[in-house]
Amino acid sequence: MQRLLLKVAILSVSLLLTSAYAISICIPQFSASFSGYADSSIEMLVTIPAFSVMIMMLLSDFIANRLGKKRTVQLGLIIVCLSVLLSISADTYISMLISRIILGVGLGLMNALAVSLIADFFSGNECATMMGVRNAFEGLGQSVLTYIAGILFVQGWRDTFYVYFAAIPILILFSLFVPKITPNTPVIKQETPDATVASAGKNKLPFHCLPHCFILLFTVLVSVGFFVKLFDIIAEKNIEASTEYVNGLFTALAFCSMAGGCIFGFIFAKFKFYSLQLGLIGTALSCLILALSPSLSVVTIACVLNGLVYPIIISYVFNLINTLSVNSSNVMVTSFMLIGCNIGAMIAPWGFSLIASISGSSESSLSFIVFTVIFLLLALIAQVKKSPFLVKE
Repeated sequence: MQRLLLKVAILSVSLLLTSAYAISICIPQFSASFSGYADSSIEMLVTIPAFSVMIMMLLSDFIANRLGKKRTVQLGLIIVCLSVLLSISADTYISMLISRIILGVGLGLMNALAVSLIADFFSGNECATMMGVRNAFEGLGQSVLTYIAGILFVQGWRDTFYVYFAAIPILILFSLFVPKITPNTPVIKQETPDATVASAGKNKLPFHCLPHCFILLFTVLVSVGFFVKLFDIIAEKNIEASTEYVNGLFTALAFCSMAGGCIFGFIFAKFKFYSLQLGLIGTALSCLILALSPSLSVVTIACVLNGLVYPIIISYVFNLINTLSVNSSNVMVTSFMLIGCNIGAMIAPWGFSLIASISGSSESSLSFIVFTVIFLLLALIAQVKKSPFLVKE
């Protein structure tokens, strides 16, 4: 029972990690309330937490070594709660931007640790399963919070920010059932002595993880694109859709991410390396379907497919953490990978704007076609350069 509660407490933190996009339904209201700003600047209010998440992840190893992993996560959860008070009172674009950056600070403090704690306490197939379930919890949190944000939206768009008070019960659960961990505290990881060799001296920057970071960057960029560009795609194609239905699509995206995370352990056990290929090709297909979609039902199919394959890529790459942690600590490797994720989230609006600028077309559908090609190329590269992408058994 104690080990089960430990798992739930660690996984509960992941419920918040992708919650920055839960208020995507507010994009039209942001445009109306903060007039005079470009679309990419308005969309940045959804994605800007990724910037501060990235900065804090660079510092997370340093902070965790001084405060301990448990206190660092607790501090992050408290800051998330504080950001709510700032967001609901923000009356200018800049003040809203600052409140969102502060939300990212809280999420960033616990982002890398939510992953590395799993590697600390679990190993082997149990670790792989936990990584998949962690992504499921991200999807669960995102889907539930997005759904609740849609309900709160009816009361007023500022009320959507109350969803981040979900950090309070998570803080209580984490505080009660996760033991205090310091650099000198042994964890209860169940593995062989050889696998518990101290990581002293593993301080080299994990530049060998850069290819994996690029895969994560593009995967998250496209996933965020499904959130911030969905209104544009629907408008471009003159598809009639209510705000409630679009919020339902956001919820479906998040729910399917949860489902994809739940089945990752099974998929990985059956297909191993080809789980990654399945995710990359599936993402390419989802982009193509969205770009060519003639109706709301086809848009829905694209969203469901992207939601399902997104966690397969993320879970597979993060399952490589122990394999890649040869000369670097697992926290540092995790941080590098999460930086790739957060750069992808942060630059998503500009990524689409850049493609539009180069092509001379403002249509978001063209950008999704470009990303279709990019993901097919990533699948080809991973197939040719197979060795760095193999998980050690």
